[in-house]
Amino acid sequence: MPMTRHRHTLATVLVAILAIAAAAITRADAHADADHPIVQRALSDLGTYQGDCWPWVKRVVRDATGREIGFDYRHGFFEAGAVEVPLAEAAPGDIIQVALDSWTSPDADYAGLHTAIVIRNNGDGTFDAIDSNQLWDGIVRLRPAYNPAAQAAAAGLQVHAYRFPLNGATPAAPPIPVGPATLKPGDSARVNTPGDCLRLRTAPGGEIITCLAHGTRVTVIEGPVDRLGVAWYLVSSPVGDGWMAGQYLQREAGGPGANPSAQGPTRPLMQYRAVVPLAAAD
Repeated sequence: MPMTRHRHTLATVLVAILAIAAAAITRADAHADADHPIVQRALSDLGTYQGDCWPWVKRVVRDATGREIGFDYRHGFFEAGAVEVPLAEAAPGDIIQVALDSWTSPDADYAGLHTAIVIRNNGDGTFDAIDSNQLWDGIVRLRPAYNPAAQAAAAGLQVHAYRFPLNGATPAAPPIPVGPATLKPGDSARVNTPGDCLRLRTAPGGEIITCLAHGTRVTVIEGPVDRLGVAWYLVSSPVGDGWMAGQYLQREAGGPGANPSAQGPTRPLMQYRAVVPLAAAD
């Protein structure tokens, strides 16, 4: 049956009504996305200079939740009480981290390293996000249709999504790598971080002194001391005394008192930033 003028007018009206309804739903969804405290705090910096993405996200999370993300690009989230969620289930306020799983220490510096905050999950692997320094100028911008999985794959990296509890909720404790045995003063141990280094700190979870390479031998002076679910040990190393996370120390069968002289090299902090200061959009 051919469409009459009356039917054509009615169809036009119906299409207009549907378009208005769709626009209203879209506006409502956008408002709901912005209700998350992390999103609200992030949007308050839109268009301003905030520097690299990682320290900016840490400030946003701290201001919005009171939680302090640690130094590590992966374990730092767990230290602050976050839980990992599947990327496909990432929701407004979740943090997306693209990094190399074997190198997430604070001195990490490589192309593709990036941190962003989810505003909306588009359901097709892309996200409307907000981040800082995406154009290497330290400015906070919206990032529509962001595809972190594609970004990670192109750079040979991995991507993870983290969620912080709100209203004082405490998530289940994250899995923590467990060392082969409890160490005691006098034990000799080696750094067990294949492809990475282990941070030597001024105190349990404190400032970083340096990063000791995989295979470096140390001698336990004191410990364990528990902090945030991690067993810390005061050790003697080729570069001096400091604290190390016990789950990355492998006790040697040689017994206590081993000479720590035959040690692996240290990895100087920020070695890549010293050469290529803007190599990564982080």
